Amino acid sequence: MIVNFAALSESLSKQLGLAETLSIGQLTPDNAIFERVDKQLILHLFLDGKPDILKFDLGQGEVAIRASKVSKSNEVIAKAIGCKSHYRPKVLDATAGMGRDSFIMAMLGCEVIMQERNFAIYHLLENALTRLKAHSSFKSDVIDRLSLYQKNSLQSQVSQKIDVVYLDPMFPERKKSALVKKEMRLFKRVAGEDPDAEQLLFNALKSEVNRVVVKRPKGAPSLAKRKSSHEILAKKFRYDVYLV
Repeated sequence: MIVNFAALSESLSKQLGLAETLSIGQLTPDNAIFERVDKQLILHLFLDGKPDILKFDLGQGEVAIRASKVSKSNEVIAKAIGCKSHYRPKVLDATAGMGRDSFIMAMLGCEVIMQERNFAIYHLLENALTRLKAHSSFKSDVIDRLSLYQKNSLQSQVSQKIDVVYLDPMFPERKKSALVKKEMRLFKRVAGEDPDAEQLLFNALKSEVNRVVVKRPKGAPSLAKRKSSHEILAKKFRYDVYLV
């Protein structure tokens, strides 16, 4: 997990609250450097001994195509969080990450509170949401249903009434690492593991919500070995649903 961050320019360093301004030539396996290119925030870092970049996009690529076709009937996540014909739950995404699942839930009509504790992931996601607002393909009310906070969900409380807590902790390490996409490996270099994922589940189950949803890989054991009320299967993963 990378904990040393810098930026390419003094203005970006000040904006992000960073103490250091470094050049790309000063990039090492132990640090990461932010750069802004055409309004997009990019993080330079090493992966497998080579320099690479991590950036988030919600307005283009696979997630944008998925979002443009979203409906209650074709999104498994809609069933997992309990969407009904005339009901859309208010969701706390306690592990916001790249923001893709939150975006899809907002497209479904849900109000989503996103919490992300990792400094770098939060700023990459915040930038992706800012750029999404300028994207003409998506209505402004969809973006308005998304709110992002830099918070550790273990240490913070939400004052608003929440219907669903959604958890997508870091998936367990696969034996065949080649199956893991490079983007996810870059993400994990920055975000690290989720050793407290079980505590997140315990806290969520004690909160005043209707259900807790945990996204898990197919074949993986239930988080904290806690049996869910039911499971909803997708192509590559499953949703463990806990009715509270």
